[in-house]
Formats: sequence, C-alpha cells, structure tokens
Amino acid sequence: MKRDKYYDIAKKMYVEQFITEVGIAKRLGISDRTVRRWKAEGDWGEKRKEFINKQTLTNYDMYQLVRKMLDDFNEDLANNQQIDSSRLNKFLNITEEMVKPKPKKLTLEELLHIAIKKHNIEKDFFNDNEGWDFDF
Repeated sequence: MKRDKYYDIAKKMYVEQFITEVGIAKRLGISDRTVRRWKAEGDWGEKRKEFINKQTLTNYDMYQLVRKMLDDFNEDLANNQQIDSSRLNKFLNITEEMVKPKPKKLTLEELLHIAIKKHNIEKDFFNDNEGWDFDF
C-alpha cells in the first residue's frame, strides 16, 4: 500500500531533489528503513548519478537544475520544512561549477605565438647591450 502511494514520490525526491533517506521518510511519514530498501531495490543511487550527468552537460542545463533546486527550496520553506544540508551542499557545488572559469583550449598556432613571444622577451632581457656595471 505504502509502496503504491509513496514509491514514485520518494524516488523523485531522492534522485532529482537530492533529499536524504531520512528527509524523505520524515516528509512522507514512512520509515527510513523503507526508503533505504526502496533505494537499494530501485538502484536510485545510479539513477541520481544519471540525472546529475544529464543536468550538468552545459551551463544552461546547470542553470535549469539550480533554478529547479531553488524552487524546491522555496516550496520547502513555504511548507515550513527544513532544507537538508546535503541538498544545500549540492546546490553550492553546482553553482560554484557554473561560475568557475573554464580553461581556454589553445590552438597550436596560439601556443607557438606565446612561446615565441616568451622567447623574445627572455632574449631581449638577457642579451641587451647595456652594460650591467655594478659599483660596489
């Protein structure tokens, strides 16, 4: 009976909303043991990984995931429910990933240009004809 009523809701809460087993159990009024059993039987951990991989392909996808998480946080707060720290940490990790500068991939031509420029600077610095006379 509980499985018919709560399984799909619990699965979505775990996979897409990053709510812990205990948090799901409290929200749905079922035992955390039941949630852990459902998680194991349904391979929710792997489904969560797949969900994350699908959501983090592009910055736009990450933005949509963050937006969804914010909406879920607001809904929880409106219903006087506590937000799990694991969900907040996941939110922070995703937003940090979004704003982290991506390293630019250089073409061979750009790399050679940088190397030649560096070589010329070093050459000019060490081979100038100005005397480095030091009076001690």
